[in-house]
Formats: sequence, C-alpha cells, structure tokens
Amino acid sequence: MSTIPSPAAPPPTQTTPPATSYRWVICGLLLFATTINYMDRNVISFLKGFFCSPTAQGGFGWSNTDYAFVLAFFTAFYAGMTILVGWIIDKIGTKLGLALSLITWSTFGILNAFVGRSVPMHVVLRSLFGLGEAGNFPASIKTVAEWFPKRERALATGIFNSGSNIGAMIAALFVPACMGWFGSEQGWKMAYILTGAIGFLWLIAWFWLYESPSKQKRLSKSEYDYIHSDRDENQIAQNSTPAKPSAGVFSFEGRISIATFWGLGAMIIILGLFVWCIIVKMMDAGAAFDLKLQSFIAVAAFVLVWALVALQAKRWHDIGKSGWMTLLNLIPGVGTLYSLYVLGFNKGASEKNNFGDEGGPNLLGYRQTWAFFFGKFMTDGVWWFYLFWLPDYLTKQFGMTGDELTLPTFTVFGVAIIGSVYGGSIPMTLMKKGMPVYKARMTAMFLIALAPLAVLSTQYFGNVERFGNYASWLAVATICIGAAAHQAWSANLFTTVSDMFPKKAVGSVTGIGAMAGGLGGVLVQFLAGSLTDFYKETPKTAYLFMFIACALSYLIAWGLMKAFVPRHRPITDL
Repeated sequence: MSTIPSPAAPPPTQTTPPATSYRWVICGLLLFATTINYMDRNVISFLKGFFCSPTAQGGFGWSNTDYAFVLAFFTAFYAGMTILVGWIIDKIGTKLGLALSLITWSTFGILNAFVGRSVPMHVVLRSLFGLGEAGNFPASIKTVAEWFPKRERALATGIFNSGSNIGAMIAALFVPACMGWFGSEQGWKMAYILTGAIGFLWLIAWFWLYESPSKQKRLSKSEYDYIHSDRDENQIAQNSTPAKPSAGVFSFEGRISIATFWGLGAMIIILGLFVWCIIVKMMDAGAAFDLKLQSFIAVAAFVLVWALVALQAKRWHDIGKSGWMTLLNLIPGVGTLYSLYVLGFNKGASEKNNFGDEGGPNLLGYRQTWAFFFGKFMTDGVWWFYLFWLPDYLTKQFGMTGDELTLPTFTVFGVAIIGSVYGGSIPMTLMKKGMPVYKARMTAMFLIALAPLAVLSTQYFGNVERFGNYASWLAVATICIGAAAHQAWSANLFTTVSDMFPKKAVGSVTGIGAMAGGLGGVLVQFLAGSLTDFYKETPKTAYLFMFIACALSYLIAWGLMKAFVPRHRPITDL
C-alpha cells in the first residue's frame, strides 16, 4: 500500500487523472446523502393537498398561509443555523459533522408523524428538522474541496447536488403511494416515518467508507497527488500569512477592522430585520401578543443591541479610543451618525495599541463572502419555490390532483438532474481551452443565468384557451428549463467558495451562504403564500408574478457577485 505524503509538504503537481477513482465513491456518498435530504424535505409539498383540505373531508383544514407559515419557520431555522453549523463542521470535520446532521434531521422527520394537525406543533418539529438539514451542504461542499482538484469540483458538486432532484422525484412517487396504500389518515404519517428511517441506513456506508484523504487507506498515492494538484492552493498554503486575532461577536474586548465593522454590522442588521419580518408574519397569522411573544421580542432586541454596541466598542478600540465612546449613541441621531462616520471611514492603527494587536477581518469582512451571500440570497428561494409550490401551481392552473401531479413533477426534477451535471461540466470545458478557473466559472454562470428567462413565458404557454391540452406540458417545459438552469447555477455557485477561500474555511463560508439562501427562501415562501391568498380567485395572476421574480433573479445575482469580486482574489490571511 502506498504512503500518503504529509499535508505539510505539498505533493508534486499532477494534472492527468489517475487510474484509481476513489474520490468518486465519496461523491456517490454525498449524492445519496443529498437525495435523502431532499426526499425528507419534499415530503410536505406532496401532503399540502391533504393538509389544506377541509376537516369535513378528512384533511387538516389549513389555509395557504398556514402552510407557508410552517415552511417559513423550517426555512428560518435552516437559514439561521447554517452559519453556526458550517463553523462547527470546520472544527469537528466532515465525517462527524455530516453524520450528526443526518441523525438530527432523520429523527425529527420521523417525529413529525406524531403531532397531528396542530400548526404550532408542525412549526416546532419542522424547525428542528431544518436545524439538522442545515449541515448537509456545508459538509458536502467542504468534502468536495478536500477530495477534488478545482477543475473537477463543479462537476462533483453538480453530481451530488443532483440528489436534490432525485430526492424530490422519489418523494413525488413515494408520498402519493403512501397515501394510496395506507389511506390518508395513516398515509401522511407513514410518509414521514419511512423517509426518515432511510437516513439511518446511509450512516452505515458513511462510517465504513469515509475518511479524509490523508487518512484514507483505500486512496492511492497517485490519486492523492492529483487531488492536491492545484498550484495556486499549494502556493497559498506555503505563503499564507498568519491569521490576525478576531474578537467574538458579543465581546467588548479586542479590535476589529473597518471591513469587519461593515460586514458584521450588515449581517446583524439583516438578521434583525429577518426576525422582525417573522414577528410581523406571526401577528398577521393571528398570533396573540401575549407574554411569550413579548418576551421573545425583548430578548431578540437585547441580543441585537448588545451585538451592535460590542461591535462599535471594538471598532473604537481599533482607532485607539475607549469603548465608552459608544455612549455617543445616546445623543439622538447626531451621536449615531457621527459614530458611523468615524468608525466606518477611519483606519485603525496598524500596530499594537492599548487594546491589543491589530484585528483581522473575519469572514464577513471579505467581499468574496458577500458575493457568495448575495448569489445564494437571490436564487435559492427560486428552487424552494419549485420544490414546495409546483404541485399547487399544477393544481390551480390545470386542475391536476393526486396521481396526475406525479408525471409532470417527476419530469421537472428529472430534467433538472441534467442541468446539475452538465452545468458542472461547462467550466471544465472552458478551462481546457486555457481560461483561468474563476473567469471560466463566472462565464459559465452568466450563460446559465440567461436560461431562466424562459420562465417568463410560463403563463403564456400555460394558457389552456390558447394551447388546449398541450398547455400544461408547454408550461412544464419552461419550468424544466428554469429548474435545470438553477441546478447548473448552484453547482458552480457552490464551487466559487473553494475557488476563493482556503479549505479550512469552506464549511463556514458555505454556511453563511446557505443562511443567505434560507433567508431568501423564507421571503419567497411568504411572497408565494401571500400572493396565492390575495389572488385566491385568480391564482394565475399570483403565479405570473412569481415566475417573473424567478426568471430575473439569476442575472441580478450574477451582477451583484461581479460587483463584489470583479477579479479573482483568493484569501490568504485566514
């Protein structure tokens, strides 16, 4: 058996693929994990008809807003926890991190079968389910960065990410089968129980086959060298500067840079606005303004203010002033504006001062992080819209019910698999022609961002009066283009993280991006639920607005990413 070289000594560059291909076994494990992840996640979308049917007909009697409320809380927990889960995975490693994630979501997925028709209980269980699901993509993207050279990462990501389509396809077949076989009263419960139980079988293969490349005994030396063949990563590993100290979010000690001040401050405000949005929606949904809700608002406001004051204190330290200068905020308006001007536009001392060494930018202080953030924020919600609202659209637009939904839904997610895999191969083609990695990635993403414009025509082709029986399949065809384009976009977007950041930070940055995508997903769920309720008599209008948003999101996201990172600038000081 060959000996794997020490990670401290970069291996010689090898650009031709080795004879062995154990890295693709690892990709297969990620594919099955993602399939299970999305199968479990998508169960609820095929139960919407039952949950929202009147109680007199045996259903739960939920409204569209109730359904959107459950999805929004799942998305909120998924989004809010990915940033923490990504950081944890960077600390404990992908093997244990992904395993714990799957155990959590599978357990709460099963428990979802035992909460009856209560919307609040579904909210609680689905939220905890989202907590577990939050670890899948940070762990998987980090695994791809560890196991593949840059030229293959988008393809590997596209392959494992196609599990999101396969999982949705399985759910499209399995959930209606459960409802038919067990009856609606027991069928919805069995759908949750059986899909949740499958995850525990995957754990056996994961613990048996997975180790990091440096510890994997099944990995040949030639394949190890090929995995680590990127010259720029080897040079960065050799020439990277020591990381500067970074203070905690809630700590009043230490120093932070201007970049961190703006980056972390923006994130705190975004999360604050998100919590406010959730509270408003809770009130709109009929939640009582009782002591529990008042206590939640008070705690959230305290945490938000504490974090912002601590942020200012550390920035005052960086320019050599006492943290007590934060008291300027007590002067209404003028004090806060003056503080923002001084703290946001004046560089601190480059040497050690009375408050410690110069603070380094944390991940939110890098433009590259925000490029990924907005790339995910603008586009993830589109996929979640297809995932959760496609059956409802087909029902309201074309009157499809039950088994009639299976084939078109199956088709959309099946075609999306092609987009996922092919989209991941586009940058490889450009790289083979001599185009630099990041330029090839962004060029491919621009071309992919043009494809969803086809979704603008969905309601035109979905006009039954104009196209008769062909209308439903013409509309499905345009949605297929949008879904395939999203998966192609996603495969490349995820890979930009390992293009720009060192491997040790990939999980954390992916977690930040996944949180951004979740925030966007929550807004899309609220938008879809509100529009379909507002246009209850004319649902075609509601979905017209949704398709317009879906079509334009990718070009806007690409423009924002290019504005933040116009040229490839890898991070070397983490």
